[in-house]
Amino acid sequence: MKYKRVLLKLSGESLMGKKSFGIDNQRLNDYAQQIKDIYDVGVEVAIVIGGGNIFRGVQAEEGGMDRTHGDYMGMLATMINSMALQAALESAGIDSRLQSAIEMKEIAEPFVRRRAVRHLEKGRVVIFGAGTGNPYFTTDSAACLRAIEINADVILKGTRVDGIYTADPEKDPSAKKFDSITFDDVYKNGLKVMDMTAFTLCKENDLPIIVFDMDTSGNLKKVLLGETVGTVVSNEKVKEMIEELKMIYDEFKGSNDKSLKHLESELLKIRAGKASPSMLSGVMVDYYGSPTPLQQVANVNTMDARTLTVQPWEKSMLEEIMKAILHANLGFTPQDNGEVLIINIPPLTEERRRDLVKKAKAEGEHAKVGIRNHRKDAMDMVKSLKDEGLSEDMQKDAEDEIQNITNGFTKKVDELIDTKEKDIMTI
Repeated sequence: MKYKRVLLKLSGESLMGKKSFGIDNQRLNDYAQQIKDIYDVGVEVAIVIGGGNIFRGVQAEEGGMDRTHGDYMGMLATMINSMALQAALESAGIDSRLQSAIEMKEIAEPFVRRRAVRHLEKGRVVIFGAGTGNPYFTTDSAACLRAIEINADVILKGTRVDGIYTADPEKDPSAKKFDSITFDDVYKNGLKVMDMTAFTLCKENDLPIIVFDMDTSGNLKKVLLGETVGTVVSNEKVKEMIEELKMIYDEFKGSNDKSLKHLESELLKIRAGKASPSMLSGVMVDYYGSPTPLQQVANVNTMDARTLTVQPWEKSMLEEIMKAILHANLGFTPQDNGEVLIINIPPLTEERRRDLVKKAKAEGEHAKVGIRNHRKDAMDMVKSLKDEGLSEDMQKDAEDEIQNITNGFTKKVDELIDTKEKDIMTI
């Protein structure tokens, strides 16, 4: 079974069957048999049932009665239905307990969360009657509250329709059924699943709801087996979208990190006035036919503020290293003393310094172009998720996040260029 502990929410009207009022015993027995089918395979079952087949609090208000008084009358109606369902379950051989949110010690236990959980663990079906025990709260709210309290895996809302539709299927033949939908989309589309208090409780506690046709025998077990019956309302799609977006952000950041590292390596090649081994970081030497970084075939050291020395690991490589440095077109002319190469760094003129600053800024602009291209790719990936169920709000938040990441990397580029400019212009 897909779920170990479930809370089944039934409407009072569903017990009427084909009657216009009260309880249809045939329907009641069918429900008991469906519950037995999942009970027999070890599913822990709790039940909340409404009282609309007998009395609703809103009926009292419509007739001029105080709403609070009417709601308490509605709670008594749920107890009548709960007692009837308990009797049907016990006739089917199911051990059960009825708990009430208002004291009725002659017919029901008081609601005690720990006791309810213990009953479930011992293989008893627990029926929660009298709603929450408070007026102005529906049995939908009671179902969600009790499900959260007993740590149910899911709420199964048994109805007369086979799921959630884009419109009322009894009034609009073109209405389309959802196999799954997120809490946010239910709210955005104004779909009626539960009252807002109940619905918000489920969303905030990540408790999925399955709306299905309980009047079709066998459907309850099919739901528990994971078959596509009814409509699943959950945060799963949102979670999937969050994971997809996280992957997009990570890939975007990774691409920008590469752009920054490339910029840093290019800036190292732009020499300032002081000698630094990094000035030769881009030099590639022909090492027995294989292009190899200079630092892997020689030691590069700073003799003083204007002089670099290059000590080959193999003396025979002096000539190849000399060729490589000249070919790199860095403006250096190494001197070969037979043991090492000595490179004198000529002082930079004001004009040359400004040229180098321009070159550094050009490299910075090139890096920014790369970041902007990566941003476009990320934005396109976000837009492509709309077909997979990404909401407009999530899309906007994702686009804002991508722009924030872009701004952060652009700022890092500016900081690198500013630092390099100061380095170049410092005499």
